Amino acid sequence: MKFRQSLLALGISAFAVSATANTIISTNSLQNGLDSITDGSFYDVNTSQHNPDEVWNITATGGSVSKLIFEFAGFENNASFGIYDVNDISKTLQIYDGTSCGGADTTCTPQDNRATTFESNGNYFETALFGGGISSATFSSADFGYYLTSGDGTFYSEAHRNAGVGDSAHNNTTDHMVAFFGDGQLKIDSNYRADKLDPNHANYDPNYAPSYSTFGSNEYILAWEDLAFPNSDYDYSDFVVMVESVESVTVPEPGTLALLGLGLAGLGAARRRQKA
Repeated sequence: MKFRQSLLALGISAFAVSATANTIISTNSLQNGLDSITDGSFYDVNTSQHNPDEVWNITATGGSVSKLIFEFAGFENNASFGIYDVNDISKTLQIYDGTSCGGADTTCTPQDNRATTFESNGNYFETALFGGGISSATFSSADFGYYLTSGDGTFYSEAHRNAGVGDSAHNNTTDHMVAFFGDGQLKIDSNYRADKLDPNHANYDPNYAPSYSTFGSNEYILAWEDLAFPNSDYDYSDFVVMVESVESVTVPEPGTLALLGLGLAGLGAARRRQKA
């Protein structure tokens, strides 16, 4: 009986996502960048990461708006961002490409603070293109992951899909994206324009003032590392985007699925022995 109870507990636990340590973020680039758009200080980027953050779906019939906040990256003009089918990563829908920033600034801000909306009808997704027209994709389900492609590879919100492994000082991470969830109280300027604040930029506006609004409970900020591990700076400020009207989905990781199979096989073996 104790053996069967243990196997049952093992099988049930396989449905829970494995507890993982927060991703270790080096340098102050992300913290300073998010502090600069906050009326006060943003959350601690090392201790306030939202989990799970790998698989997502849309919660609103009107679709999900994605707004690029900033890029501090050498690959800023090469980056593309979008969603992918978690059951077939060859199926993707691009939301932003490198031209979203519209320039080769070290501190990149999207032209006209452009945002884009993608919508879903079950497993069918579509988004309006900046130049006009519609791009669409049909996935295997309503669930999706986010991806970022840079000049150094393609990286996925599902960490196990990323090829490179971080160094030991960063917990041998494979996670290229961290997420932060709105608490409904923090005030941020999601229309942040670094170009208008920079006296050396052609778009500098001495009268520009932030427009703060609540970081809502249906909003997330996704922050990406765009260099392959282990040869990375681990700053996670290379592509920072706000997404809204989505929710993260708890799914068992591949290792826990294998554990579940082992547990069920053990239960079957115990039952056969009992009948014998």
